Amino acid sequence: MALAGFLVLLQPQPAKAETTVSYKYQDYREAGGRIGVQVNSALIETTLGTAARLRFTGVIDTIAGATPTGQEVATPDGAVPLAQMEEERMAWTADYSHQFSRVNVTLGLANSRESDYVSDGASLNAVVDFNEKNTGLFVGLSATDDTLRVFHQTDWAGKRSVDALLGMTQLFGPHTKAGLNLGWGRSTGYLNDPYKIITKRTELLPGIFLPLTFRENRPAERKKRNVFASLNHALPAARGAIDASYRLYDDSFGITSHTLAVAWFQKLGAQIIVIPSFRFYRQTAADFYRVSLTGTTITPSNLPQPGGPFYSADYRLAACRSLTPGLKVVWNPTDRLRLELAGERYTMKGRDGVTSASAFPRADIVTAGVLYAW
Repeated sequence: MALAGFLVLLQPQPAKAETTVSYKYQDYREAGGRIGVQVNSALIETTLGTAARLRFTGVIDTIAGATPTGQEVATPDGAVPLAQMEEERMAWTADYSHQFSRVNVTLGLANSRESDYVSDGASLNAVVDFNEKNTGLFVGLSATDDTLRVFHQTDWAGKRSVDALLGMTQLFGPHTKAGLNLGWGRSTGYLNDPYKIITKRTELLPGIFLPLTFRENRPAERKKRNVFASLNHALPAARGAIDASYRLYDDSFGITSHTLAVAWFQKLGAQIIVIPSFRFYRQTAADFYRVSLTGTTITPSNLPQPGGPFYSADYRLAACRSLTPGLKVVWNPTDRLRLELAGERYTMKGRDGVTSASAFPRADIVTAGVLYAW
């Protein structure tokens, strides 16, 4: 919302536009033949009378490549074992917004489908303005009902999530805007990744050990909390604006993360905006993250164990950090047409000194989009 607000300040907008249509393509490609994702998305937004808007998005993305399984490396300096995967996802969202005097209410519905995962969601958001529209209060609630195919049962497993958000924005003069959001969420049900495994070297006979693998086991409940603060400031003399944000996240898995992002919007001439950006992310490990179960007293099982013990070798739960520098160019050849092109470099590294460095990906991300309004 903050970024969109400053784009409004910096670039020409269609004064009487009632409908906008946009298309965006994104290519995410990890180095070394790892995961590649291609995303095609389209959006249409139109007014309904003087107080309502309808927004619809459609997404088709494909994922293919190799991903770490969680299995232990064969040698201390060896590469993590990988497994090939391929999947296609189709998703849509629909949002209806209505303005009631000082209150704007939005109702949203969503659906996402893969061969082994189906998600249905709904959301209700309200924005109330105060103080001659200099202060805004945001309240949001969303819920999802997911089903997924798992290896150990015929029936699909279930997962449910509820998220709530309370936020406020404040204008400090014509060029400065600050925001603060508080978020809470809870997920229950099957929270494992059914494709991740973990190793334990087990003694089958005296002196004979084999590296056996087992499915991971995560808690059946995850509570999430986060605080998000943002500051946006325009500098008319420089024909630019800065957007900065910080996010603190904490959950019942034991993960605490910090995200710092900053972007500069620089207007060049009457039609072009250049946006360099940088994002820093750092997290602690989940309480139950382990490279392997070798040397522990844990007796693993291939069936879910809701009472524990819990264990996972998924590198995404390890202590790590990531850096994402990027550059985006926005061109407005007319007041109704917008073209965008962006590139980012994503680098993830471990921080525990135990997880193999080969587990963490490096990726190039390219995004191109077009928007037309009338």
